[in-house]
Amino acid sequence: MGRVLMHIILSIGLGFIMQLILHELGHLFGGLITGWRFLYLQIHRLIIKRENKRIRLMIIGERGYKCIMYPKSVGQGAKLYTMGGCVINLLSSAAVFLIFIFVSMSPVMWLYIWSFTCFGLGLFLMNGIASTKRICNDRACYNLLKADRCNILCHNAQLITARHLMNGLTYGEIGEELICLCPKIADNDICAYQTVLEYYYYLDIKNYLKMGQALNKIRTKDNISKYILDIVESELFYVRILCAIIIKAKRTGLNRNDVSDEVNKVNTGDSFIKRDRDLYIRDKRITDIHSQRIKAVYGAYRHFVVGDMDKAVDTLNESIKLLNDSLSVYLGEKKFCIRRLVEVRKIIEAIYISV
Repeated sequence: MGRVLMHIILSIGLGFIMQLILHELGHLFGGLITGWRFLYLQIHRLIIKRENKRIRLMIIGERGYKCIMYPKSVGQGAKLYTMGGCVINLLSSAAVFLIFIFVSMSPVMWLYIWSFTCFGLGLFLMNGIASTKRICNDRACYNLLKADRCNILCHNAQLITARHLMNGLTYGEIGEELICLCPKIADNDICAYQTVLEYYYYLDIKNYLKMGQALNKIRTKDNISKYILDIVESELFYVRILCAIIIKAKRTGLNRNDVSDEVNKVNTGDSFIKRDRDLYIRDKRITDIHSQRIKAVYGAYRHFVVGDMDKAVDTLNESIKLLNDSLSVYLGEKKFCIRRLVEVRKIIEAIYISV
């Protein structure tokens, strides 16, 4: 009985993992066939990436399954790259199912073949039926790319941006020509994520007015996934804390000419920050680098509001060191987050000196 149970567990695990890997390889093959260029492949925490024409392996803290490639131009077609994973899952399941029908095999082999086939069909259906509830899956993305050229431009620009971030450029250094592409209203996942990148761009160049205007382009939640909405909620939480600290700096008489008066219009009362904190922390794993940045600033803010400036600065210093020592696929994203923490630290230190 124990041996049977072991084979059941192994067949489920192997079938699922093999189909996940095949799904990402499908994106890779679909991209290569249509002239896209490989950036990296992530399987759980393992990263296989291209670096200086060589393949490098690395382990990161953030978990995920993705194949990231970039086009030769922002107008290049992305349909086969987008749907390649679904195609491979379906074809591999069909091929193995034919073996299952026409070849005699032992019960153990039958179990492994059956698991592989079921998970292949499961992943095909999960990604082949359009859905934007949790994330914008492959079919939903395909439909958006087919519907509007603006979606194609934003989608491809995001992947070219990923290439620049991997090479060490921050959002402000990449420039608005590639990032500020979203129309006035972001009503789908592709455009909504483009507005998030636009927000990062303006945050990087310290244009606080346009930073808020970028996020305000997302005016409806109907067709936008929970993944994107969580990012927006997290960044709005960060903005509230940042504005609260900046307003404190202005009230202490510090010269902050680079800060727009628009921050005074933001309700930064501690009750509002506490409410947003609860929304942000509940059921959220702090794994990606932007979440670590927000968590660090909130940790410093907790000490800041009770007047413990030393502890606030120490919290930021510890987080800066952790981020600096961490492994990240996107070096530019890492630099961006560290710069934001250094910026907040400077404001708190200036307040500490003034009082």
